[in-house]
Amino acid sequence: MTFSNPKVIIEIKSEINGENEVVMTNNNNGNNSTPKDEIPVIDLSNPNTEQLLQQILRACTTWGFFQLINHDIPLPLIQSYRDSKARFFSMPYETKLNLKRNAQNARGYFDDELTKRRRDWKEALDVGVPGSRKWDTADFDESNACLDGFNQFPTQEECPDFREVTVQYFEECAKLSNRLARLMACALGITEGSDDAQILDRMALDHTSYLRMNYYPPCDLNDASTVIPDDPPPLGISPHRDAGFLTILLQDDDCHSLQVARFEDSDLGRDNSWVTVNPIPGAVTINTGDMAMIWSNGTFRAPLHRVLTDPTKKRYSSPFFYNPGYNELISPLDCCCCEKKKEIKYRPCLWGYFRALRFAGDLTDLGVEIQTSHFKMDTTSDHIEKQDEFQKAVNFEENFNVEKYRSILESKD
Repeated sequence: MTFSNPKVIIEIKSEINGENEVVMTNNNNGNNSTPKDEIPVIDLSNPNTEQLLQQILRACTTWGFFQLINHDIPLPLIQSYRDSKARFFSMPYETKLNLKRNAQNARGYFDDELTKRRRDWKEALDVGVPGSRKWDTADFDESNACLDGFNQFPTQEECPDFREVTVQYFEECAKLSNRLARLMACALGITEGSDDAQILDRMALDHTSYLRMNYYPPCDLNDASTVIPDDPPPLGISPHRDAGFLTILLQDDDCHSLQVARFEDSDLGRDNSWVTVNPIPGAVTINTGDMAMIWSNGTFRAPLHRVLTDPTKKRYSSPFFYNPGYNELISPLDCCCCEKKKEIKYRPCLWGYFRALRFAGDLTDLGVEIQTSHFKMDTTSDHIEKQDEFQKAVNFEENFNVEKYRSILESKD
């Protein structure tokens, strides 16, 4: 299958205090406006590179979120992917359960994930870059083994064209992620070919990204079967930050349930601090992750966000998590520290360790969910020693096993 991308037409109406008011016209001649009190909208086709970099820098250091238009992922491919994803979740439950992930395989179907040690109201399927980096190699071939495990696709008979369309969409997201990461680096003053830029070259070759397909069924809080006595009402996903470098999110155009915490001190989730991210049709939503925050020495913000449930509407979404290589030690950039005479805020963080703990915490309660705060220079944490121990013990070319590493990963508190 091949797909082309109709051009989205952008009209910049005005600029007030550096914030553009944007009107987008799609190929169906429909108009969509983005009010100034919503997250920024950035046009990737902007020929003014300096302005584009300033917009990315502003978005990543304030909201940590922005909507991206003219991103070059073909819109027909996006629609085919949406249709394919809906067909997957409409398969019989027993068929999906045959693809269920487990403590030895982070990839596959699940409906029992924990976020912040609380169960999410959703079903999902995770698909990641194969260990062999060859999509045409059989999924459970030994060469495809890696920390995240093996992909589990439905058969062609169970869900026609699902694999082909998903792989095409995955590769488009990987290409866009690499482009965005380099623009984020340029916005910080990093030049191509510099020492600080080498991590981007390694990430382009060795990234360990994965694509998640989410389905949020309606949640009627008046239905006794959906509410656990003495527990707060369920959320689609509890407040959290994305662990990786950046996320490309394909939202649902009809059900707007994603919310971002506007201020860094709003971890307690006060109602007036949450802003709904209303998607622009044809756009993708970008947010920075924990690794980008460490990498930028805290210049970029990894935003707290959550997903609400809806009593009547179902919702589909797809985040693509652009992640470093497992063996990558993420450290603050020189240009964000020494050159600007700023103190180093974070210790080096091993992505494979961070990812392993996040997955283990999604699957089972280890007593704590790892955060970037554990790597702050002014914090005492046993994670520095634990990640060294983990790096010596782990083989990133074999499946992660929660029980095998539980003695290292589990909280001793």
